[in-house]
Amino acid sequence: MSVSSLLDHESVRAAAIKLLAEKAPALVEVRFPNMGTSSDWFLCEDSSELDAVLDRLVPGVQVQVSSVWDLHDRTGGVSIRK
Repeated sequence: MSVSSLLDHESVRAAAIKLLAEKAPALVEVRFPNMGTSSDWFLCEDSSELDAVLDRLVPGVQVQVSSVWDLHDRTGGVSIRK
């Protein structure tokens, strides 16, 4: 799995959109490390739904994007850290 920073937002977004184009829908997990709360989960069918999730992120959260069709996640998914 590749871990990316939102500092390189366009390449991260491109990887997530490619995943959506090839194997939609995508399961998006928003993690809150060191914040004492459980993850939020979203099911995104297209890039506009993914953008809505990414636009709400605050520093310190992590996002894991993977296809719901890959139970073993052979693609590695896309991991984003803000």
